[in-house]
Amino acid sequence: MSHRVCLTVVLLVLTTTGARAATISYNTGSLGPAANGTNADQVTFGPGAVTGGDQSAVYDNTFPHNTVVPYQPALNPASTSPFTIEFWARPVATDDDDAPVSNRVAAGNRSGWVFFQRATGWNLRMYNGSGSTVGVSLTGGTSTIDEWSHVVATWDGTAALLYVNGALADDTNDAVGGYNANPAATAGSFIVGSSDTSSGFNGSVDEVAFYNTALTPGQIQNHFTSGTTGAAGAYHNLVRTDGALLQLSNNVIPEPSAVMLLAIGAPLLLRHRASRR
Repeated sequence: MSHRVCLTVVLLVLTTTGARAATISYNTGSLGPAANGTNADQVTFGPGAVTGGDQSAVYDNTFPHNTVVPYQPALNPASTSPFTIEFWARPVATDDDDAPVSNRVAAGNRSGWVFFQRATGWNLRMYNGSGSTVGVSLTGGTSTIDEWSHVVATWDGTAALLYVNGALADDTNDAVGGYNANPAATAGSFIVGSSDTSSGFNGSVDEVAFYNTALTPGQIQNHFTSGTTGAAGAYHNLVRTDGALLQLSNNVIPEPSAVMLLAIGAPLLLRHRASRR
């Protein structure tokens, strides 16, 4: 194979890989590829939220232009089991009904939870299984347009807390109480960029994570600090160290066929160079 052909093969693979639109948000948490998120064709990508971070997913306020992680039992723990939901969001507009992250099942007696971006701040709603009744509702912090917010909610099996930008934003439930988790029978998906029925988000969402523990205030503050001032890669390592089951990455990862072509082309190029010495 000629020098020119070898270069063409390598450059073609690199160009194709770099230009390929990502259709998957890859899970780098402990659940692995089973919890990868599938992006709608309309989802685009932009700058990430954290220092040295990956890309963010960008949503256009249209349902169902979202990212869907299929039902995983570990992402739908029993109502009495602790968990934490974490994400960074940067809204570019709002109609007061934008859902950046959700696993709600609205059909029948509602179950699961959903976040909303409100004029009054970030709102977490958890449903108690009685029609559409909201069992837990927490609202706090600010959802500032064109600025990143770090949003975390913890559930310890009996009560929820909401943190925004590392600080406790609300610990006072203003609803009737109770939480109904999604059972396997309803197969509640983990959704980024909308709720299960509507409420498309308008802006960027990044670093979505889920834990089967209630993170401590110190851990949450460390995540916010690391995300805003830490070294490249420090935030992602911290999230995994703290036990994330789900940690969605929006980086473009080459398809195996492209990687294989690159692996084939590079040795041929090196061999050709060696033969000319």
